[in-house]
Amino acid sequence: MYYPFLRGRQFELIALRELSQENQLQGYISSIIEPVKNSLKSLELANRVFLEHSQNNFLIVNPSVGERNGDTDFYVDFMSNLQESSFYPAFHYRGNRDYIVEKISENDLQNCLILGTNEIQSSDQAFRDVLELDAVNKVVIEDPDRNRDLKRYIQSTDIEFIRLDDLFEPEPRNSNFLQIESHRFSEEHKYYLDDNYDGFSDYTTLPSRFIEGGSSPRAVVIHLTYLNNQDQIWIRHFTSNSNDTIANVQGKFGEAAEKAVEYCRNNDLDNSAITELKQYFDEGHYPGLGMVKKISIKNHLIVVGNYLRSHN
Repeated sequence: MYYPFLRGRQFELIALRELSQENQLQGYISSIIEPVKNSLKSLELANRVFLEHSQNNFLIVNPSVGERNGDTDFYVDFMSNLQESSFYPAFHYRGNRDYIVEKISENDLQNCLILGTNEIQSSDQAFRDVLELDAVNKVVIEDPDRNRDLKRYIQSTDIEFIRLDDLFEPEPRNSNFLQIESHRFSEEHKYYLDDNYDGFSDYTTLPSRFIEGGSSPRAVVIHLTYLNNQDQIWIRHFTSNSNDTIANVQGKFGEAAEKAVEYCRNNDLDNSAITELKQYFDEGHYPGLGMVKKISIKNHLIVVGNYLRSHN
């Protein structure tokens, strides 16, 4: 099972909604969503779509970033006030046992997921107490191989253990991607079960670091993943050429899209995300950077989902 880590920004939720409507996720992918906005409208819309298409995702109720970060009631109340919820609750663990226990008890929460870092000590009794709660059945640890004591402790329990890997390698300037060839992105989809994990997670084709807002880029890059002939996931970066100024973002998109579309057509790569990209390019339409990221996320989730489906 694949548990991609996404933020609750509009383009990320649109990607999940569209994939749910296309039946690309059900049974193989359940996203972990960290909400970052005060406005709940996008989450409410996503919830309706997920319910309609029988898709469940996890919603972090105490996000570490964004406009409502910290151990608050804001997103717990949002979930509790939904007439019907497609979301399962997720908690960041940061020595906050009392908060987690209290919110689970007050709201009768079930099927909870805990996110922790590899800096947690296996002897941390508060962490052990949280994992022993009946309402908690999944735990996610980023790069767990860096703490073998913690890894061995979790694998000795009955809880479902999911590894989170930070795979996307950002560059200080988008134009740097011009010099980077396609390269191996991930093999976790092939080996996570062999390594005694119940699931795997990543930040898709986005950086793990959360950046609020953004500015006009000097370069536009389209990041697309694909399976090679050994079932490894590789990533290729399609980058604009006219990167001296921030002017003409639409033209920069056209340059990057031309490279991406040509590569996909020459290598018989196609799915709903790539079809959308081809349509934008063929029509000379620039959809905005958010939609470019949406296409990249959709493509990656389809690539992983197709692999899991074919190897079930």
